[in-house]
Amino acid sequence: MTGQLALNFPLAEDATFANYVGDAAQKLHALSGVCYVWGEVESGRSHLLQACCHTARENNQSAIYLEHPAEQDADILDGLESVAVVCIDDVDSVLSDDKWQLGLFQLINAVQASRGCLVFSADKPAKQLQTMLPDLHSRLLAAVAIETDRLTDAQKLSALKQRAYRHGFTLNDEVGRFLMDRVPRSMRSLMSLLARIEVETLVRQKKVTIPLVKQALGI
Repeated sequence: MTGQLALNFPLAEDATFANYVGDAAQKLHALSGVCYVWGEVESGRSHLLQACCHTARENNQSAIYLEHPAEQDADILDGLESVAVVCIDDVDSVLSDDKWQLGLFQLINAVQASRGCLVFSADKPAKQLQTMLPDLHSRLLAAVAIETDRLTDAQKLSALKQRAYRHGFTLNDEVGRFLMDRVPRSMRSLMSLLARIEVETLVRQKKVTIPLVKQALGI
């Protein structure tokens, strides 16, 4: 139980399937068993894994999300097959560790036997992973693979506007494009910036305009 509690990282409130823009959410939402989510850095992998946990908890199921496995000892995997949904982010970060490799292999087998749900994420397809344990590599290759979506600028703008609406303010197209032209266009960077803008609107009690954004960014 102590190990499971250590794994139970808090979930971002907005990291739900409903708030994900793209097709990967629908694909993952309908799956069970062992799944493998992959995509480039800041492409929504962590969002999807947390969404799995949110959904499980809404359905009164147990769920655990591990954000930085390399910071944990592999012993923490012991007994996790008893949890309905287990999500392990950045699994590629621990595949050079013999103990982790064996622990992951045993966890996959145990989850399959218990008919649970185990979701991994990494920044590359499973076939490109480097592991010294062939049986683990074969298990990861056999997992249902889902690639994160490569969003267009229009889809990113739509996601920003939806997030603003959910948080009680309006982001028009002009301001949204202004933001996107001034920060890296990963969704994590854009959402982080939008959170800063939200604070400014609350403090100043003003609607979101380009001048307000410039003040918030110091430009």
